[in-house]
Amino acid sequence: MLKPIQYFYCLLFAGVITACKNTDNVVNTPYVCPKLRFTTEQFTVVASTVLYGQATDYLGKNQNLLMDIDQPSADTLAHRPLIIYCHGGGFISGTRNNAWAVKFCQSFAKRGYVAASIDYRLGIGSGDDADVISAQVRAVQDAKAAVRYFKQTAIEQGNPYRIDTAQIYIAGESSGAVLALQMAYLRSNTDFADVGDPAILGALNGIEGSATLPYSSQIAGVISLSGGILDLNWLYNSTVPLIMVHSSNDAVMPYKTAIASPYTETKIYGSFSIDSASISLKLNSAFHTFSNAGTAPYISSTKYADSTIKYVSQELYGLIDCQRLGRR
Repeated sequence: MLKPIQYFYCLLFAGVITACKNTDNVVNTPYVCPKLRFTTEQFTVVASTVLYGQATDYLGKNQNLLMDIDQPSADTLAHRPLIIYCHGGGFISGTRNNAWAVKFCQSFAKRGYVAASIDYRLGIGSGDDADVISAQVRAVQDAKAAVRYFKQTAIEQGNPYRIDTAQIYIAGESSGAVLALQMAYLRSNTDFADVGDPAILGALNGIEGSATLPYSSQIAGVISLSGGILDLNWLYNSTVPLIMVHSSNDAVMPYKTAIASPYTETKIYGSFSIDSASISLKLNSAFHTFSNAGTAPYISSTKYADSTIKYVSQELYGLIDCQRLGRR
């Protein structure tokens, strides 16, 4: 069972801590999660779509970035944990409102989470390995922008989504899980030099992008469904908890370690390799393998969809700090 972890955020200007805003928006009234809260569907869902940012795509065009937000209705908690979901599609296709993304987010909203499925920039130019890496960087920047959006609304707009800003989780499937893992564990521009030309980051304004909001993009955990990471060294000295699900014979995203087809040089360390490293590093992690179930079986099979959501919800429950949430 995963162990809970807490985070605290301060604002930095010119490299100096000038203020510690209450982004860690805990309430004073202690709260104990009911037995079924966060693990069993019990709410109806209130859905909305919002613009969370704008960014320049690989063609140099400005793109609106939207997210679909699902919330539990008639909920009494002052603050709820948030899951930000990233769809798959190889960084060239996919939509935030595909059937699986909708099912995943609504299922967690029915369990008492706030869940948001996001747009992120797609497109890989000529398709060479540098373009593939650039596409991943743009996607990471957009996911980080989504985190900052929620923190901004919590502090500056009265927290309309009633989230606990210290309990924000990033999730995704296939390439969306690659995005989630890079976002969670690629902590500096220096780390990037191990997998790509630093000039790529320079051209794209670093892993944070052209951030204008003075809020951290730190997350509390990552949920990787059929995902992989570019460098296992990024896991060193990390405290970000990890939940993974993967099929052992996935034909698209390597279960172990392989070159990611159809590219010639982009090596991906899949869930099995990540889990092995996590055990060695004593990283707070959980991993479930579907034996020979094919590629992302939860997308096409109700059986695997239900078991995936059940596994993730049970493991994620072990991370939730219920005492922070409080009643309205």
